[in-house]
Amino acid sequence: MIEKLKNKYVFFDVDGTLSEYRYKDILYGGKCSELGCQSLEDLLFGNLFYTARPLKTMQNIIKNLDSDKVFILGTVTTNNEIEQKYKWLQENYPNIKKENIFFICSTMLKPEVIIEYSKHFNIPLSKMAFVDDRLDVLRKAEESGITAYHPSSFTE
Repeated sequence: MIEKLKNKYVFFDVDGTLSEYRYKDILYGGKCSELGCQSLEDLLFGNLFYTARPLKTMQNIIKNLDSDKVFILGTVTTNNEIEQKYKWLQENYPNIKKENIFFICSTMLKPEVIIEYSKHFNIPLSKMAFVDDRLDVLRKAEESGITAYHPSSFTE
């Protein structure tokens, strides 16, 4: 898989893609609220994002890619989350450049962000790749001409 990504600009999601998607040993979503299993207090004041477990497979993949072509495209809901994710990324994925980290408010806008990046820097969409754990977003990306991968593509 690393060979497939070597010459592409690769945008990675964070939660569930670069980190485990659990909180207090409960899978996010499901019977939890729209915020996930975390409380609003945790989102605003806790350190739940900083304590997420990084996925070693993804760390290895990113370490073997050109750091100029590796991007983070994550969604956030609070300033606290932004600060923690920057710190977490710096610690767990140190070769990702801060200027290549984008946080937006809606997961469904991710393909549009990649398209705008492509247009702005005059890079063909065929040179773009996107790694996310949400199938609906991956389908939207592929329909737009972006090569899309689920994290399961990287496991053996």
